[in-house]
Amino acid sequence: MKHVDWLKLMQFPPEWLGWQLIPTELAAIQLAGYDPEHEGAPEHDRHGAFQWWLKRNPSPETLVQLARLSWLDPDQPMALYVRECITKQPGCNTEVTDALSIPYRRA
Repeated sequence: MKHVDWLKLMQFPPEWLGWQLIPTELAAIQLAGYDPEHEGAPEHDRHGAFQWWLKRNPSPETLVQLARLSWLDPDQPMALYVRECITKQPGCNTEVTDALSIPYRRA
């Protein structure tokens, strides 16, 4: 399976690719862990992608993108938890806080 097909199957918003937030390392980890039984709970894989980024202490710019992605995620209870995790990041500045508090909508 191609990674782009896996992303669609796991219901990742297309902005993950458009904003280049699926680097090769993350894609390899995701595909290696693919199990057809996970298709019924794709939020676990999306949550894993958020946490992969947060473990790397991302820049404020990346945190803004992750905050926006959280608003686009189909599982809003999980996304709320992700937003709470983002608030604990060292790079969480005013711009990030704004992105966390204002729901993001596609243009």
